[in-house]
Amino acid sequence: MDLISYGDSIPEGYYRLHSAFEHAINFRKGRIIVSLVPPRTGSGPMNVVLKQLPAGARRFRASRFFFYIDENRLRKAPETLYDSAVPELEVEPEIVSANLAELVAVLAETAPEKSLCFIFAPKREKDFKRVFEKHLLARMKKALAFFRAGNYTRGAKTMRGLGFGLTPSGDDFLSGALAGFNYALRSLRLNMEERIEKIYRHAAGNNIISNVSLRASYEGKVNAKILRLMRALSDASKPEIEASARDALTSGHTSGADFCAGLAFAIQDALKAS
Repeated sequence: MDLISYGDSIPEGYYRLHSAFEHAINFRKGRIIVSLVPPRTGSGPMNVVLKQLPAGARRFRASRFFFYIDENRLRKAPETLYDSAVPELEVEPEIVSANLAELVAVLAETAPEKSLCFIFAPKREKDFKRVFEKHLLARMKKALAFFRAGNYTRGAKTMRGLGFGLTPSGDDFLSGALAGFNYALRSLRLNMEERIEKIYRHAAGNNIISNVSLRASYEGKVNAKILRLMRALSDASKPEIEASARDALTSGHTSGADFCAGLAFAIQDALKAS
């Protein structure tokens, strides 16, 4: 069992098994979730990336120098520590704006059905066909209208918990928005603190996995796929936008797309205010 990387936000202590899936084994301690994941998922603030997932793992412990998975001990080598901080790149707004247009085009064309990427391609609203899905779409559009009007509190309250899956689309969108505003704060030097606080204050719900993601984004911590995308947004040569966006979209069924939708929406919103 080889340790490839581990997140910089994993507290020491004993964790109990929370849930197990093909590409993730989740362990819980209080309000914290640590995920054992394969290389294809990649590094994250709360991820332990292993060359191969241990089938049937039941116990996890983090100490100062080691991780313990059942009877296996893995040394936390310094070179395997993943730095999840949103980058501080001092990029020009014009460069980000041009790259953002490229990102939005990719999301509009390649995002999976019933994701929040309909924001950038209204024709994708037709993917919401059933009565429940149409009501869901209407709620999402109402939340977006609040955000566009500058009412971040009501926007977060309305978007929270909307959607399907292990982490609802609305929660993933809010996580992406918090990450996007943190990017605008750190790399564009824009005053986004009030928006970040208003969204986070009203974003958490009863889904512990969503809440862990929201907390990470609030603290300015992102996974490696989003970090790559943020760096691509800051690159004047633009070679990485499509590749990094497509990579980010591979997270979950719509989770990656919903997160990217929130990220792009927030950066667009921040640039309008600059």
